[in-house]
Amino acid sequence: MSTSVHPDTHDVLEYLEHHLPGYPYDHEIDPDFVDELLDDFAHLDVLEQLKRFRWYHDNRPPNQRVRAGLRRWMARARH
Repeated sequence: MSTSVHPDTHDVLEYLEHHLPGYPYDHEIDPDFVDELLDDFAHLDVLEQLKRFRWYHDNRPPNQRVRAGLRRWMARARH
């Protein structure tokens, strides 16, 4: 597990674990995943994008590869 330097990490992890229905939260890999999202998409409000992703998919993640879907979502949001 990483030691995060991002102030938003806790809020994003909390949202993934408790507010994104069907998300396969993993205490071992999700802190690193979130830190990577926050680094790679620093120009975005990642928490806001997670909320948009959730409701765009009608409160259900689109498939079993949710992390890959979230990265694609963020990449598209940057443009």
